Amino acid sequence: MFTNNPPSINMTLVGFGQAGTRMVDRFAAITNKEGKAVYNTLALNSNDGDLRELKYVPIENQVSLKLGGLGKNPEKAISVLEENEGAKETLKEFITQRIRPEDELVLFFAGLGGGTGTSTLVKSIEEFYDHYNKPKIAKELKKIQSNTTPEDFKSNLQKYKVAAFKKAQESFVKIGVVVTLPVRSDGPDVLRQVNDFASRIWETAKNPAKGIAFVIFADNQYFYDQWKKLGSNSGSENYRDFANAEICSILHEINTGTNGGGTSVTFDPRDFRRIIMEGTGSLVIGKVERDVNQITNNRDLVSMFKQSIATSRVHDPIAIEEKDNETGEVTYSRVHHVGLLSVIDPKLSSLGSAFLDQAKDEIIENLPLEGTVFSGYLEEKNKFNCTVYTFFKTQALPTRLSKGLVEEYEEFKAKQRSISYKSETIQQIAATSNDDLDIDIDLEDLGIQLEEDKNLDDMEIDDIDIDNLDLSDIDIE
Repeated sequence: MFTNNPPSINMTLVGFGQAGTRMVDRFAAITNKEGKAVYNTLALNSNDGDLRELKYVPIENQVSLKLGGLGKNPEKAISVLEENEGAKETLKEFITQRIRPEDELVLFFAGLGGGTGTSTLVKSIEEFYDHYNKPKIAKELKKIQSNTTPEDFKSNLQKYKVAAFKKAQESFVKIGVVVTLPVRSDGPDVLRQVNDFASRIWETAKNPAKGIAFVIFADNQYFYDQWKKLGSNSGSENYRDFANAEICSILHEINTGTNGGGTSVTFDPRDFRRIIMEGTGSLVIGKVERDVNQITNNRDLVSMFKQSIATSRVHDPIAIEEKDNETGEVTYSRVHHVGLLSVIDPKLSSLGSAFLDQAKDEIIENLPLEGTVFSGYLEEKNKFNCTVYTFFKTQALPTRLSKGLVEEYEEFKAKQRSISYKSETIQQIAATSNDDLDIDIDLEDLGIQLEEDKNLDDMEIDDIDIDNLDLSDIDIE
């Protein structure tokens, strides 16, 4: 099986929070023929308990922030990480000391919506840049500074920053970010926070100086719908396990499939690295399978490639071409290099490799391509299936992320506005007859002196005892 090939790209995979660590645990289970782990895997969580659920990430690669959990509140979790010196230092040590920088690519995994995963991911991206790549840009900038006058350096600083970056990026340690969007049923507050943090990640990823090779916004709602449709055929007890298996499988398949041989047109691992490492944006991976008996000619294979490139394996389709309904103007999202890979059964060997050239011709016509199309195929037993993969990077986003989360949030708020809420009170027990007794007692005779009421507006600030101030009458709408 081609998935036993060595990876085209050696990777370190880092999981943050419960969702992220479980995704990485799937990769940790992959071993080569010698029984050695294929990928270097690490896991970070806010408490020890969640880490105990991991089965394959080496125990020495598991780190706890010992915060006891951060809940589904990334905004609050960010504050905790910034204020807790112990957690801050543990996270910094995890990023700067545990990650293996000799690997070509470091993948960060997290579930957006959870407190630990989202917050530690955002902070780790910043920490990674500050430790690994920013010093390299600074080093090159100092070289430029030493070869120019202070006046020239100051007046052309932006130009020299760009020049320093271009020099430094050749030695960058690149990272990829794989995050999952929440299901709709997680509620409006989660959707709001995810929308905010996804925007922050996306804006950071689009800055080439940050060294983020790509982002994958995998969608748990997409996986949930697929899981429900497959039912018992999904092979997973719940949609989360199904999602993790799908994410792991597709990434491992393209990473190993592009390092195979045995045919006249093979996918060079160096070409695969170019697709993955060059440029920025969303990494879109498509996969289409058909029974080998349904393939009779080259057109059948070409149609599979066209179907694959129009879809995604981990989220809803990305609209490369978009038309404005009001103006009729058509805009396109940039597409970098494109990869086409097929795995076909030997019984189709008579078809040759011409289908790849035909697929390339038709795909180029429909894509605003700025790079190169790389292609190859493997010929081997494939469970009586023919499989094609497509992968490329673009500046576009899955529709649910670019527009859908806002729409879902507005639907929740509209529903809330349409509901009338009631406020319960506790009925009071009628007073006893003793309460009705008319007893005239002079409090001064008892030595009890009542202070005169003060108007709160007339009080000096020092007069207000905030610790004992009655706050129960605050009117919160």
